[in-house]
Amino acid sequence: MHPYMLNRNAPFLSQSHAAPLTARPGLLHRILGSIVHNWKRRRMIAALEAMDDHLRRDIGIHRSEILHVVDGLTARELSMAPVSPALQRDAARLQAGERA
Repeated sequence: MHPYMLNRNAPFLSQSHAAPLTARPGLLHRILGSIVHNWKRRRMIAALEAMDDHLRRDIGIHRSEILHVVDGLTARELSMAPVSPALQRDAARLQAGERA
């Protein structure tokens, strides 16, 4: 093979082939982040809507305020589990009429 072809500093072997990938740094990251954020938002809305009125009243949220409250949450708050699995099991037992 010709020495010019093996030279890493050759002009045609520059990083120009990577330009389309780096022309918009973070684009894929922003798209995936947006998808994850919307998924977490929908999950929080579903969890708050699934709560009974007494529990929502205890935390100070009325059913009509759920969307407004969730829109005001930060990304970290959306990442929190709305209800722990232990509380969900206890609630299911109470609804089934069992004793905890």
